[in-house]
Amino acid sequence: MSAEDIRLIRSSVREFAEKYLRPVADRIDRENAVPSDIIRHVADMGYFAMRVPEDYGGPGLSLLESVVVVEELSRVSSAVGIMATVSGSMVPLPIALYGSEEQKRKYLGRLARGEIGAFALTEPCCGTDAASIKTRAERDGDEYIISGEKVFITNAPYASFFLVAARTGRPEDRHRGVSLFLVDKSPCVEVNKLEMMGYRGSGTSIVRFHDCRVPASNMLGEENRGFKKVMMALNEGRITTGATGLGIMQAALEEALEYAKQRESMGKPLVEHQMVQHMLAEITRLVETTRLIIYEAARRADQKDPTLPYWSSIAKLHAATSGVDAVRLAMQVLGGVGYSRESVVERLYRDIKMIEIGDGTNEVQRMVIVKSLLGKVKAEWPG
Repeated sequence: MSAEDIRLIRSSVREFAEKYLRPVADRIDRENAVPSDIIRHVADMGYFAMRVPEDYGGPGLSLLESVVVVEELSRVSSAVGIMATVSGSMVPLPIALYGSEEQKRKYLGRLARGEIGAFALTEPCCGTDAASIKTRAERDGDEYIISGEKVFITNAPYASFFLVAARTGRPEDRHRGVSLFLVDKSPCVEVNKLEMMGYRGSGTSIVRFHDCRVPASNMLGEENRGFKKVMMALNEGRITTGATGLGIMQAALEEALEYAKQRESMGKPLVEHQMVQHMLAEITRLVETTRLIIYEAARRADQKDPTLPYWSSIAKLHAATSGVDAVRLAMQVLGGVGYSRESVVERLYRDIKMIEIGDGTNEVQRMVIVKSLLGKVKAEWPG
């Protein structure tokens, strides 16, 4: 993928985001909801189906291309950016890699036609320790009965189906007793939206499955072999989640620079004061190094590099730590204005913190990096 390809994708998505998302970004944050017409526009552009192959009606974007899309959406609305990350990347990847032909045609086709998917992994008991999930899937003839509770599930109010990790083995089996299911939204699925600090509007919810009957044919792959599929989705999701942070960082830089050029202090614009110049330079360094690392991780994924867990964790960790620093500095440039709810940077500051927590905390990323150095973690690509 050439620099010109990236430029063209960036230009197209930025034009879309400025036209459709910019006018409603503050409203999305304030009301904790994305208007239905905006969802329709985003779906029509294929952003909720980025990684769906062309054979199944999708855009068939590479991960690097998807990262650029997410970055530009998040520069204006992190809510829409993370929605695209989940529905456009984390949900279709396991289906495309491990699904049956019937599953691919049905569920990838639905994403390609504008439906939204959600990824249901985290539970009240288990965030970092995903191998301890308690949601159960019990076999009953040609069906499984799924019962349990998931929490912090992005896209849940908007989704028409969920990719659900459930326990089919014994609790002591941990990761060796987890399977992955495609579960359609129905009356047995209860969704309760949460009031979160940031990424408001992305539909973060508690989702309860009340004895949901799911055809056995909706299991993705073999029974008790779902955990590695979950990890593959997270490897990719950590890169695209990092890209949402990159978009936030870019927005913070632009806000700080514009304010520094306009605001005067001691008889000259802020941007002419050396202290402010140093802060702007540091923000710029953090943005550009984050972009380089995330793009490299995405390229590794597109090459099916077995060291993907190493690169995805480095990208996510760097986006998290650098992102928090960059937006904090941007707020410092704006001073009291940045601390006001009327400021875009105030929203960005609330949003960026999620990168240190979601899709694996900073502490988890450090664990994965060291395990990778010791040769204990590698990506196992099918085929």
